[in-house]
Amino acid sequence: MIKHDIAHKEFYSNPENVKDLIQGFVALDCVSEFDFSTLERDNDSFIEKEKNERHDDIIWRLKWRDRWVYVYILIEFQHKIDKAMPVRIMSYVSLLYLNLLSNKKLNYGKRKKLPVVLPIVLYNGQKYWTAKRNIQDMVEKAPDEMSKYVPKLSYYFIDEIHPESNEKDTVFDGLANSVVAIMKLQRTLSSEEFYKFINKVKKLIKDEKQKLRFETFITFLLRYLSSAYDKPEYEKVQDLEEVIRMVKTFRDYDRENDKEIFIKEGEKKGKLELLTNMIKKGILSLKQAAEEMGMTVSQFKTAVKNLAIE
Repeated sequence: MIKHDIAHKEFYSNPENVKDLIQGFVALDCVSEFDFSTLERDNDSFIEKEKNERHDDIIWRLKWRDRWVYVYILIEFQHKIDKAMPVRIMSYVSLLYLNLLSNKKLNYGKRKKLPVVLPIVLYNGQKYWTAKRNIQDMVEKAPDEMSKYVPKLSYYFIDEIHPESNEKDTVFDGLANSVVAIMKLQRTLSSEEFYKFINKVKKLIKDEKQKLRFETFITFLLRYLSSAYDKPEYEKVQDLEEVIRMVKTFRDYDRENDKEIFIKEGEKKGKLELLTNMIKKGILSLKQAAEEMGMTVSQFKTAVKNLAIE
């Protein structure tokens, strides 16, 4: 597991951050009825006999309404588009259920039913996610009398880099919560943007309550910088003022990297402009242009709009 994934795993090992993730990004009405005071880690339920614990999964459970109905959250950290994701999710949920049954973890009340599972896929790759969201969409159309044998299982998708792809319109103008903070961190391009961002965090944690909430974010920040810039000494820093001084000094020598990022952004806009013109001339369809960019039609339209391409 690379350090960046370790940073994510440590971050989402904190119940406050899991709460921020669900409340801020999951567009389901039932979230308002979740009792977040009951959030507890339950990775012990997901042990593979041959491979031991799955180190890339984080599993929590909490109460819903006034009944002991458990909601399990599986968080997957993906950097590349995985076309097999629906199949993987189905296997993870099945394995979770098998382990719950074998570990006799269903002995609550008379119901003894399997808990509801909410699988969440967190993605932070640069390309727009194009994999199917439901296993049913990967299976050939079945005869009507066989349709009941076709599996149906979706996962909830959250894109850290492209917020327009998410189902919930989360406010990104400020640092609404710690999850928004790490997502903004990963989308920060220039040295100037980065320094402004860190100073916003600095102001936030002057409040004692906010300071406690953002402690895990600071740990994530150090892990992230250590991995991104190959600076192992970053992980040893404990004072935020030192983080700011160190990052500013290092980033001042990182202008060439910033230039490369901006060049790539310029190339992206140029390609979108070219494809938009080809659509207008009837050379390409909207669907073909979107596929060329590795996007869905909706994502292509949003990208064109965001870059103010006419």
